[in-house]
Amino acid sequence: MLTNTSASPASATLTFFQGTTGGATQPWIPPFQEVSSTAGLVLNGGSSLFLHTLGTAAVLSQGWAQINAGAGIVGYVIFANNVPGLPEEDATAPAVAAANDILVPYDDSTGFATGIAIVNPTGTPQNISVGFRTTSGLVATGAISAVPPMGYLAFDLATQFPVIAGHVGLAEFYSATGNLSLIALRFNPTNSSTAAPAFFQSGGPLIVPAFAVPTAPTDPSNPYGY
Repeated sequence: MLTNTSASPASATLTFFQGTTGGATQPWIPPFQEVSSTAGLVLNGGSSLFLHTLGTAAVLSQGWAQINAGAGIVGYVIFANNVPGLPEEDATAPAVAAANDILVPYDDSTGFATGIAIVNPTGTPQNISVGFRTTSGLVATGAISAVPPMGYLAFDLATQFPVIAGHVGLAEFYSATGNLSLIALRFNPTNSSTAAPAFFQSGGPLIVPAFAVPTAPTDPSNPYGY
């Protein structure tokens, strides 16, 4: 869904990338019900455009989309969760500008799960450092190695990082070499989902291991004073 929040007409182009293997992608042109092309879409001032995929593919495709748009254009994506025997559930995630540091609250308490989709929108591979701080103050760190250029990874957070299983807290994804983008979805025990907020920051990571600060040695058996 695209909205022109300005008073003047503005254009937008949607470009899609389909996942292949190992996080790599290839150019992708998924069909839509409303338009034959997603290049050069023009929205009048104060208007919205809804685009629906056909939803008839025999095989699930995964990937990501990029919006190049004029000032005032904003967008979001809607995910429909169809589970046999349960009501259809929708979740939304906003289109956002990339940043080098992203904070995401997560919930992996009993019956809950957090899904992450992370994108490297740059032309070079990126290593991403990951930090976790639980609501009780525990800190753990991890990493995602070499996300391919224009690549993406989608995963259950606790499967990728088992250390957070059973915990609730804040996750941080940080790149020292470039920008990244991310969406997060929170699932409850009935498999209903909603978007988890992602906070896009700049600068160095906020969640880092706490190390003891040395003091003057007072115990001969502990000369380092920790």
